[in-house]
Amino acid sequence: MQDQAVRISTHTPVTVAMTTCNGEQYIARQIESILNQTYAPAGIIVCDDASTDGTAAILQEYQQKGGLQLHINDKRLGVVANFKKAVSLAPAGHYIALADQDDEWLPEKLEKSVNLLQSIDTGAGPAMIYTDLILTDRKGATLNPSFQNELGHDRYIHSLETLVFGNIALGCTTLFNSAMRSYFGDIPLNKAYNHDTWITLIAFSLGQVAFLPEPTVRYRKHQDNVTLGKRTKTSRASRVIMHLQGLLGKGVYLKEQFILVRDFLAQYRSELGDTEREILEQFLQLENKPHMKKKIAFEKAFRKKWLKRFA
Repeated sequence: MQDQAVRISTHTPVTVAMTTCNGEQYIARQIESILNQTYAPAGIIVCDDASTDGTAAILQEYQQKGGLQLHINDKRLGVVANFKKAVSLAPAGHYIALADQDDEWLPEKLEKSVNLLQSIDTGAGPAMIYTDLILTDRKGATLNPSFQNELGHDRYIHSLETLVFGNIALGCTTLFNSAMRSYFGDIPLNKAYNHDTWITLIAFSLGQVAFLPEPTVRYRKHQDNVTLGKRTKTSRASRVIMHLQGLLGKGVYLKEQFILVRDFLAQYRSELGDTEREILEQFLQLENKPHMKKKIAFEKAFRKKWLKRFA
């Protein structure tokens, strides 16, 4: 089947889909890092979500120089809806890279990402790659050279079985093919999860996916981060407290994951293979189980996925 599929051209154009909202402090540095890629993007589409600072003015200067295509929303759409708009404007047949407003791309981000995506993209369905990041503070000083390490995701093999317990890919590291574009447009507007979580589920359950275990982005950690959210590692004491709260019935362990998987399964049940559908259904069966049973299921899902040095 794979031999009969049409391979993507080695010169596949890449469109960068970026969203902005009051990002004047870092936006110029991010734009420059994209323009200075060793694999030049075919275009940069920026959808500004009704910024009230100087972001739009900075972007208009780049647009006048021919550096990007700018669309300013009349009213605030929100992160996911704005990314959906940006992706929808990308030309058909292009690879699409998502970009946040306050990061800085390493020079070979697109080149390395395209090479990896082409190695798995058969042209027969959605395909996506994701990479590691360098975590920095507001001023750009390195906090951790590996964001995957910061979250503990470098300790195990990434799979659909582990993915249902928590997302592993940040959207700003992803590059996906044109087939993923229609799936991106179908992302629900639910505050329980973001676009990166949804497309990662698509890639692991309905398409092809690969991970580049090296950083391609300097990811700035600050109070305004939207995608960072709760993804930093918690202290051991915090994890113990969360566990005890679950045992006492305070809080709902994996609440947002259950919402995500339930929505995803409702939307794509007929497209999923038997194995993938079973994994999602078994996870949802845990929703009303006691906290301890959820913890046991978590440990079981990861049991055979730990890398040897962490087993």
